Amino acid sequence: MTARPRRVPSAAAGLAAAVLLAGACGGNGHAPGAGTPGRSRSITPAPSGGAAAGFAAFGDFGTGGARQREVADAMLRWAAAGHRIDALVGTGDNVYPDGDPALFRTRLDAPYAALRATRPMWITLGNHDVRDGRGADQLRHLGLPALPYERRLPGLQFLFMDADHPDASQSAWLESRLAEPGPRFRVVVFHQPAWSCSQHGSTPAVDERWVPILERHRVALVLNGHDHNYQRFVSAKGVTYVVTGGGGQHLYDLRTGCATPPRVAAAKRYHFTAVELRAGALQLTAVAADGEVIDRATIRPAG
Repeated sequence: MTARPRRVPSAAAGLAAAVLLAGACGGNGHAPGAGTPGRSRSITPAPSGGAAAGFAAFGDFGTGGARQREVADAMLRWAAAGHRIDALVGTGDNVYPDGDPALFRTRLDAPYAALRATRPMWITLGNHDVRDGRGADQLRHLGLPALPYERRLPGLQFLFMDADHPDASQSAWLESRLAEPGPRFRVVVFHQPAWSCSQHGSTPAVDERWVPILERHRVALVLNGHDHNYQRFVSAKGVTYVVTGGGGQHLYDLRTGCATPPRVAAAKRYHFTAVELRAGALQLTAVAADGEVIDRATIRPAG
């Protein structure tokens, strides 16, 4: 198994002072000064100058309940404030409890109807989506091909993988796609996380098969779900790994002391992760359901 990177680049180390690490959260998972859960705050308007592209990522959402709707509403407010959302990116567990097509309307369609009126929804599948062998139904419902597959926005390439089956064939597919000429920013999306310090933790097969490829090609951003919270890690080679699993299902506690790259931000909050391509860099903002910003980071091209 490939040795796990442990050093934080200096840029990430500077960010660590500004955001919450799980061991310092006093058990509630909030950044210092973050405010009271449920207290609504207005979302900051987008910076002037515009973004070349943008998307909203979220996972573990498909409950049909109030929390899922609150996160969807927060995404609408984010877009209304002038931020760029060209696509919705789901990190899996999109239809609880077992991917039943009878639940697509209430889990996939209704909560995001306003957002999806003018935007595609691109997803990977989680363990709940494929529990009864129904994952293909969900992909067809959204007009998507079988995993793995590729999508693009201006300046961005998305590679969607199936971490329910992290096999050699997908490793070869990932290697071939990343070896091809492409945009400066590659985003890889799969459900079970490469790195996590929470209930499920890191995924050994992903760490062994896919992380070396992601590190070798210095992928800009890896998006996962499975653990129901927000976590951001940065590897020694500058690859940013984000667990964004706070889309609606009940939340999981955070842990410390995991053998992973350093975790530079974490929060036990319902949220989505917004990413915008601005001025040659990815601007990442984790936004709680009440509109509060719980993490910010700038991801620059590997060089």
